[in-house]
Amino acid sequence: MADGKASDQVAQPMRGLKAVIIGLAVILALCGIVITGTILFRFLNPAAPPVAAGFGISPLPVPPGCTIDYVMAEGDRLILQIGGNDTCRRVLVADLRTGALIGQFHFPNE
Repeated sequence: MADGKASDQVAQPMRGLKAVIIGLAVILALCGIVITGTILFRFLNPAAPPVAAGFGISPLPVPPGCTIDYVMAEGDRLILQIGGNDTCRRVLVADLRTGALIGQFHFPNE
């Protein structure tokens, strides 16, 4: 009889441990199903790319008689190098999203 009680005392915690392990396995399987389902849903139904808002016509101050020598887009910035005579030498930096002039570098003849 003493052996029966001892084996019951060992079996009870083992049943609890088995229940915890089975519960964790079920949770892990559910997480895997949710992740796989999300990946498949996003692969089959890709999101539309965001539409950029237009800004219309944006005036940039190019003085009369000056020419645009160089234009470069870098990230969300537009960089224009203005040339011509000595009073024209400058670099304009504009924001491509809004069309606003961010700043300019003027190189006066000293």
